[in-house]
Amino acid sequence: MARLVLHTRDHPYVVKVGDKEVHICGCGLSSHKPYCDGTHKITADEGDHIYIYNAEKKREEFHSFYDNE
Repeated sequence: MARLVLHTRDHPYVVKVGDKEVHICGCGLSSHKPYCDGTHKITADEGDHIYIYNAEKKREEFHSFYDNE
């Protein structure tokens, strides 16, 4: 089953494992999931808009088909 997943975080989750920190992807765009690869930096100017990112990390604004505007 296919589904869209909304990632609202623009930075990673920081998890402490012993004396080390592990950065877990929070934006959903990392090429090294579950670990952060810094791709979240391209989401910094999203504001309140929702975007869809393709495999090349190019984005397009998402417009819900449920909106009446």
